[in-house]
Amino acid sequence: MHEFDPDLSNLRVTEEDTAQISACLQRLLADTGASYTMVVDRSGQILAYESDGLRPEMTHLGALLAATYASTQEIARILNEDSFRTLLQEGLREKIITETVANHWLLVIIFDQQAHLGLIKVLAKRTTSILGNVLEVAQSRPMNETSRFSRKMLQATTDTIDLVFSDDDSKDRDEEND
Repeated sequence: MHEFDPDLSNLRVTEEDTAQISACLQRLLADTGASYTMVVDRSGQILAYESDGLRPEMTHLGALLAATYASTQEIARILNEDSFRTLLQEGLREKIITETVANHWLLVIIFDQQAHLGLIKVLAKRTTSILGNVLEVAQSRPMNETSRFSRKMLQATTDTIDLVFSDDDSKDRDEEND
């Protein structure tokens, strides 16, 4: 399972959450015969994935799918639709179905022409419900001590840099005045 960058999200995922998400994606992968499943946040960051093989380009794909989904939502707005919850992309070899998870995340399933689209849609709906519950609990979780420490450390670093450079500026000005 892929670890996401905690600095890009307010999501607090525990080991139990990770295990539940991973189990959902593994089951979906096995039940559908898909080659890849992932959960992506709306910024395109991959929160978790399961795959039948290594595909290094998936990080880029997560960002592109999130952007595609965002443009689809704008189309829905223009058409006076509430939203489009499912996006299907079909190629010659592979298909991608993207489903909204609790209006904050996206479930992406990549599969080949042999997989049955109807089955994948049904199983995706079931999975989005389960993932939605897990991710909403994780999102509502208060910030942990590590994150608070990281923020304090960032502030201390910023203050130190400001102090160092402000002292250099005043020394330079004092030397120029002499």
